[in-house]
Parts: sequence; C-alpha cells; structure tokens
Amino acid sequence: MRIRLAIYDSNIEFMTRLSQIFQQKYADKIDLSMFTNEDALYENLKEAHADAVLFDQSAKIRSELIPEGITIGYFSHIPEVEEVEGYPAICKYQKAETIYKMILGLCAEGSSEVKLKKSEGDARIVLFTSVQGGSGTSTAAAAYALRCAKEKKRVFYLNLERFGDSLLYFSGEGRLSFSDVIYALKSRKGNLVMKIESAAKRDPSGVDFFHSCRNAYDMFELTDDEIRSLIQGLMQTGGYEEIVIDLSGELTERMVMLMEDYAEKIVYVADINETGKGKFERFCEAARVLEQRQGCDILSKTCLIYNRCGTNAHIPDGSTAVPAVGGISRFQGIKSRELAGEIAGIPLMGMI
Repeated sequence: MRIRLAIYDSNIEFMTRLSQIFQQKYADKIDLSMFTNEDALYENLKEAHADAVLFDQSAKIRSELIPEGITIGYFSHIPEVEEVEGYPAICKYQKAETIYKMILGLCAEGSSEVKLKKSEGDARIVLFTSVQGGSGTSTAAAAYALRCAKEKKRVFYLNLERFGDSLLYFSGEGRLSFSDVIYALKSRKGNLVMKIESAAKRDPSGVDFFHSCRNAYDMFELTDDEIRSLIQGLMQTGGYEEIVIDLSGELTERMVMLMEDYAEKIVYVADINETGKGKFERFCEAARVLEQRQGCDILSKTCLIYNRCGTNAHIPDGSTAVPAVGGISRFQGIKSRELAGEIAGIPLMGMI
C-alpha cells in the first residue's frame, strides 16, 4: 500500500533533504506532497486525497479545513515528544528510516484494515525449537538469522517465547515494540501490515525483528489465532525470504500449529548429553503420535542440532529419528550477541 502524505513546513532546507532521501529510499512506498505555504496545502487537500498530513510544530492546525479520514500529526522540534496540541508528533531531527517508520505507525492507526489471508508468498519459515530448557535454541535461531542476513537474504527473526528477549542478539532504533503489534492484533483497528512494518526494527547486520514487549505479560495474552494473523501479516510485509521463529518449551498446541501449518523446516536443538538426547527421543515419540492422529507431517521436515559439544564429542549418525546436521562447540565467556555471531559462521548453519 502506498501512503499519500502531505507535509507543511516553512524550512525549505529540511523539506528538500527529506524529499531527496524519501525519493531515494521509499519512492515505491510514499507519494509525497510538500508545501511551504499553508493556504496552498489546504487548497490542495480539497482536490487531492491524502492519507495523512504533517504540520511543522509552529503551525496552528485548522482541522475544520481538513477532509474527514485524513490522519493529522505534527513534526516536532523536540525528541521523545509523543503529542503536540493533542495530535501525535514525530521528531523531525532523526534518521530518515526512523521518520519513515513513525509515519507508517501514524498512518496504520487511521488506515482501514486489510483482510489477511494465508499467504502463498516465497518466504520460507524456519522454526527453531526444543522441549529441553536452556538448550540454546534462541542463540541458534539468532545465529541462523544472522547467517541469512550475511547471505544478503531479507530475514525476520520472530521470538515467540513468553520471556524471550530479542535485544540479547539484535538492536535497532525506534519507539515501537512487540507490545504495539499485539495491541493492533487485539484491537483489530487500523492496518496490521503497516503496523508490523512500522514496528519492525533493523539490526546493523540486516536482520529485522521486534523490540521485546514493554511488559512481558503482553506475550501471555497473545492467542494462537493472533499469531496466525501476525505470520500472515509478515508474509505480506517487506518481501522477506526467510522468517525465523524462535519458540521452545513444552509441546503445546501453539508449537504443534506452527510445526504443522507454517514451518517449512523445523530445527530441534538439544544438548549432546544424555538428558538432551532423552528429551529429544520423547519429543519424537510424541510427534509420531501427532502425525498418526492428525495426519500431519512433522518429523520429515525436522533436523537435529547438538549444542555444547566438546572437542571429542561424537555426533550420532543415522541413529536418530531425524537427520543430525551437526554440533555446535562449547563457547566460554562470550556474550549472547557475539556468541550468535560466532555460531552464524559455522558451516552447519548453511545446511539448514
């Protein structure tokens, strides 16, 4: 969806710079009309439809002259200001990408909802999972996302763990978080696809992700149907080639739904010790029963990665229910982001 945006600002230098950057980066996303004369703006709005209009903070908005259905906001001179005179505000002195994301968020609130359907796009969904706590599933998922980005693929890392923290591995600018996306899913107001795009942050590596929820309890209120809508929205946003889902823990209905309906590849992460091997075997037993009862396909698209392998660790070959891709060595004294970066370079990450 292209946004038709009108801007009024008397600062010609700022308007010129913003116009140039938007033409370079977002010409296919935004139709931009810029005005340095306030009367000319109001006259234009009578004839040409706009989705949103932004005013410089010094302007006094004459809302009676703005047609219904147009979202109104301010360009603020002050960082971190969310409202000016009761209208939402966007700070003009920040990166163009951040301004663009905030414009998307503003328009998402006023735009009509787009009906979502199960996408048949090209995005490949890879689910990283385990029923063994602390096996390193999130680190492996983040490493795979980093590997995809290094290979110049458009990739989104989606952490669905209730207490998961994407910020252990990725960083990016912007005010919105996963909480804002969950609110949009629950309210069913506005345009979900635009809200997703506005909330998505980009790590310097090229991985897109959501900032962790402002309150961890928000994740408890996310329903399976809302997760379906979220995935479908992601499939329609940004032309992603890979969506990496990170969800481990008990074999819940949610995990089964993701394995059955969405995952093209399932990567199970297990410690190479007896506890890890035993829990993986029991996971496979449960998966076989699910396949028989529900007529689904789980094990044939599953592979196994062993974690924390010692120097002389033996990777079982052919003795497991699914192929064992290989093992990740044990790393000591390294932070989560650096650890994921190290694992991203391991050849087995290119075999998934």
